[in-house]
Amino acid sequence: MTNKTGRLNGKIVLVTGAGSGMGYETTKLFLAEGAKVIAVDYSKDSLAQWNDVDNVFPVLANVTKLEDVERMIGEAESRFDRLDCLLNIAGINDLNYPLAATDDQRWDRVLDIDLKAPFRICRRAIPVMIKSGGGSIVNIGTYAALRGNHGPSYTAAKAGLAGLTRSIAFEYAKQGIRCNIIHPGGMATNIGQNSGGAYHEAGQTLSKIVQSMPVNFYGQPVEIAYACLFLCGDESRLINGAALSVDGGMSVC
Repeated sequence: MTNKTGRLNGKIVLVTGAGSGMGYETTKLFLAEGAKVIAVDYSKDSLAQWNDVDNVFPVLANVTKLEDVERMIGEAESRFDRLDCLLNIAGINDLNYPLAATDDQRWDRVLDIDLKAPFRICRRAIPVMIKSGGGSIVNIGTYAALRGNHGPSYTAAKAGLAGLTRSIAFEYAKQGIRCNIIHPGGMATNIGQNSGGAYHEAGQTLSKIVQSMPVNFYGQPVEIAYACLFLCGDESRLINGAALSVDGGMSVC
């Protein structure tokens, strides 16, 4: 991995979901741009690809566990005594389970990973970032947060994450913290597999809607990584509390 432009030289970055998909591509790109990356993932096998890679510090962690959140932020403090960028990328969806078929267990699991975990991580990370002189937080939402055609738990969690993003942006702007959210469209990731099961038959309706859209909505994880890079770089210093759709135009259909 060679340095490209050095846009993140000297930056200390934490990425959740770093073992695959958007998290992997973001870690790879940020590393190439000169950052030191604390790479967090719950899968030991996926995380192993970052073992012995210069300037990557793998942390095996479950983002839903408070002690693991403490440990991952503690890694930034103990190694570098600073944190410049936080990317909350780890997430699952609800496999398109409709309201009547969504039990408490599914609801709690999706909300815990997609909303409660970023809340806890931000709560723990922001004091470290303030001590460092500020920084950039990027949360990963979804096209579904802007519509109502996914399952209720995923839609609610990501819409809540958008609200959390705006609240953080407002509350901590004077302390040098920027917080933005990216809403991906269809992406070539393994989120369905990570979400634990097969898609509900109700998902066929969403599939038909998406297939009929007159846009090229399907993207690659690296395209989200480049959006993250922009929001963490100096070029975006006036962008705070924004929602950036990276979906080929899905959200305007």
